[in-house]
Amino acid sequence: MTGMPWLVVANHPVPGFEETLAFGGVRVYASGCAPAGTTFAVEPGGTAIHFDVDRVRVQVSERNTTPVYFALDQTTGRFVLGTDLPTTAAASAALTGESAVLRADLGVHSGSDSAVVGVSRLTHLADLDLRLESGTWRCSHTRRADPEQPAIRFHDAAAAGEAQVDALRLAIADALATEAEGEAGVLVSGGVDSGLVAALVARTGTPATAYTIGTEWGDEYDHAAEAAQAVGLDLRRTALRAEDIVEGLPTTVRAFGHCEPETIAIGVALAAFCRGGYARERLLFTGYGSDLLNSGMATTDEIDGDIGAKVRAAVDRTRYSSEFTRALGSERGYLLTHPYWHPGVLDVALATDPAVKSFRGREKGHLRLAARALLPEDVAWRRKTAIHHGNGLGANLAHLIDAHIGIPGSAPLLYRALLTEQIATAANNPLAPLLGHDAYHRAVATVARGH
Repeated sequence: MTGMPWLVVANHPVPGFEETLAFGGVRVYASGCAPAGTTFAVEPGGTAIHFDVDRVRVQVSERNTTPVYFALDQTTGRFVLGTDLPTTAAASAALTGESAVLRADLGVHSGSDSAVVGVSRLTHLADLDLRLESGTWRCSHTRRADPEQPAIRFHDAAAAGEAQVDALRLAIADALATEAEGEAGVLVSGGVDSGLVAALVARTGTPATAYTIGTEWGDEYDHAAEAAQAVGLDLRRTALRAEDIVEGLPTTVRAFGHCEPETIAIGVALAAFCRGGYARERLLFTGYGSDLLNSGMATTDEIDGDIGAKVRAAVDRTRYSSEFTRALGSERGYLLTHPYWHPGVLDVALATDPAVKSFRGREKGHLRLAARALLPEDVAWRRKTAIHHGNGLGANLAHLIDAHIGIPGSAPLLYRALLTEQIATAANNPLAPLLGHDAYHRAVATVARGH
């Protein structure tokens, strides 16, 4: 294991797992986390697991940013649910006596399929109720209706941009109110999205530091320095080595629970940054999510399409991609916070007329217009660069993996091997530490042997 916190709940003792709590017939196993009384918050203000004597309930949020996995043996009635795929799969295998088997397609599934056969990922807005009645466990699995799309309330670019900035301000205040240490870090690339977050954090008066992540293949140091200086924050540059990146890959695959290459390329820099302990503050803000909400990932050259449809599709995909999970930073105790994915910001963005999102011929034009009150013109209107392209990972991570394995196009095979490796380790000893470097090189050797 990489040391990532996890929680597993079962209705039968799980061989090899050390029990943390018991509620009648319910067994709770945990590492690095524990329920607060009879409730465990899987994501802040969202998905939660509730315990009672001989009963377990799971309520999944609409955002579904952090997965809950579930396996039920229909023959014996034994079940396992958990917040981490390797330990959940290993616990299920221990109860059934059958080895965990990975699916053929390990990409992002918009539904209940996880990467492991027989283990489901609870869908957004799912309600799972497990209770012991007359000696038999009953399972009720329902799903709340999707809420209607918010009515379009913002038809003016300036009003829409200002409303989103106000919502961001409240999202940041909510996060700061929960952090007892009273300080924050902000990951800054130099563009309008992270620049706005940095400006709003700075204006709260909270002691804060700006951080920018580069690799040996690319960085945005100069742009980040311009943005940080403009809002009055000190900037710390982080230069991740190739070794840091490969050590972050097991954490990323584990946190996401799938092997989709582009999503992993986006998340691994953040995972490596957190694993390296580069930030001195526990609470870390990012600007991630704005591109999804405000342009559907469209660039200036693509904004003539249906931005509204692109945004809705992008939001729905994140319910199963896990890209907003806090698990990427939890191994080292960081509280990753993505203000653009706060419910209030989501509501404003979805209630904005898509036509004004391409104001003045630029994607996110409405947000850029509002940002001019907080950021220099050059920062507010800077051309968009995807996070994994600015740091060079988009173009170079796959090449690095190919070079290590000696097989073209081997990244998906490596990610599959990393997931297999971590399930096997959890099955052998759920609490055993496994360094990212060791997991990576074992997976490299496995893929190379297989070809």
